[in-house]
Amino acid sequence: MYFYLKEPKLGKETPIIIQYYLKTEKRNFKYATGEKIHPDNWDFNAKIPKSKKGNPGAKLKKITTNIMQFDSLLEKLVDNCKLNNIPITRDFLKLEFDKKFKKHKARENKKFEYFVDFVDDFALKAPQLINRTTKEKYTPKTIKKYKNIANILKNFEVYNKSKIKLNSFDINIYDKLVAYLKDIKQYAINTIGDLIKNIKKLLKIANKHFGYFVHEDYMSENFSAIHEESINLALSEQEIEKLLHHDFSDNKALENCRDFAIIGFWTGLRVNDLLKLPKIDPKENFITVQPSKTRKSSGIKVVIPLHHHVKEVLNKRGMPKAVSDTIFNLYIKKVCEAADLNELTKGSLNVWIEEIKSYRKRVNFYPKHKLVSSHTCRRSFATNLYLMNFPTLSIMKITGHTTERSFLKYIKVTPKEHAEKLLNHWQEYYKLKEKYSEAS
Repeated sequence: MYFYLKEPKLGKETPIIIQYYLKTEKRNFKYATGEKIHPDNWDFNAKIPKSKKGNPGAKLKKITTNIMQFDSLLEKLVDNCKLNNIPITRDFLKLEFDKKFKKHKARENKKFEYFVDFVDDFALKAPQLINRTTKEKYTPKTIKKYKNIANILKNFEVYNKSKIKLNSFDINIYDKLVAYLKDIKQYAINTIGDLIKNIKKLLKIANKHFGYFVHEDYMSENFSAIHEESINLALSEQEIEKLLHHDFSDNKALENCRDFAIIGFWTGLRVNDLLKLPKIDPKENFITVQPSKTRKSSGIKVVIPLHHHVKEVLNKRGMPKAVSDTIFNLYIKKVCEAADLNELTKGSLNVWIEEIKSYRKRVNFYPKHKLVSSHTCRRSFATNLYLMNFPTLSIMKITGHTTERSFLKYIKVTPKEHAEKLLNHWQEYYKLKEKYSEAS
């Protein structure tokens, strides 16, 4: 960290700037000290004002004293961040410098003392605001999440007999909140994780976008969105064929849902894209789809080949009739139940908890059809293609996963299936090697 003159060759007084290089961002943090000095009075080697006698010397000494406050604060912030394992960013340093040296400005901008009041106000204004991360307006779904957080925090404040101030949401309150959500409200771990993740987002918005004083603990590793590996379901190729060949002619609603499911099992589309597909010509070999998720961002389209199961459905009954995702999620369970997909399977379901008079997710063994949802189609598509030894990166091009790590966590492959996949790979490899050896 050091000081420099903004315009050293100006020939008149110029602002003094403090600078610090951030290795993590590979960028310089720069901040105007508010002090000015003539270049003739600046020691370019020591990077501080020169020492002089008399009145000019007293003025230069005062400038030195003032700018060293910036140096002391920067050193303190850097040391504290390193000690507490908090990431040092330019935004963080600027905010802390503003707090220290522009208090009057912060007071003018401050509107709310309590976090819940800020969240209520933000949720009210959000439909007209732009999300600085996505560069789009906040979606109704996101706003609903923020309103839910406000309600949960209000209940927590009643339970804790204390309101949470914006500048005091520290690790101690985090610990109490997590304990409340887990022990009193009995939320599942991943539900708690989602709530914490969105609380951190709201604290960041208050801090970075609206200039509120927010306790720095929210950036700490200890202030984390806890989670556990989710238990989700994928149907095997054999189970999909069982659904395909089951006779639903006596129940057209279930037959229609089954046909949509078959298309979903072999296209990997998200439910909102699946249920809005235009008419597909079974004589074609490919369909091109613009996923709603990329429509307003990258604009990337996906090209998907038509599986023979899909062609069979389309040739028999044509394109399924449009239904809502709520109806589809309800009927696909009935479809799987009718096709006897009822073996006890480990999974997570909402069950009634008498103690708190509410539904909560619980992991247990349930009949398989109860665990099936619209997303089972997409997950089954990715899992089955992987087990067929289709290139992982090619599957990711269709599903939209950006990293192989996230993809491998997404698919549902058992340790035995991984072992069988490796065994098949070895058999094919050595069979091909032996063939070439004999040829040579």
